[in-house]
Amino acid sequence: MYLTIDTARAETAYRQERIKREFGRATARRQRREQASQSEPRHARRALRPTPAA
Repeated sequence: MYLTIDTARAETAYRQERIKREFGRATARRQRREQASQSEPRHARRALRPTPAA
């Protein structure tokens, strides 16, 4: 499959970079999901206050 040692090295480097990139994306996605679940609760009373008529 590989023609030379250089192409084998290039293919290996490409795969390692792709794995590293995917791992970084998965970590960031997990952190965003955790932050979203820990968001502060909204105050229900604020929405129930009367607003001035336009």
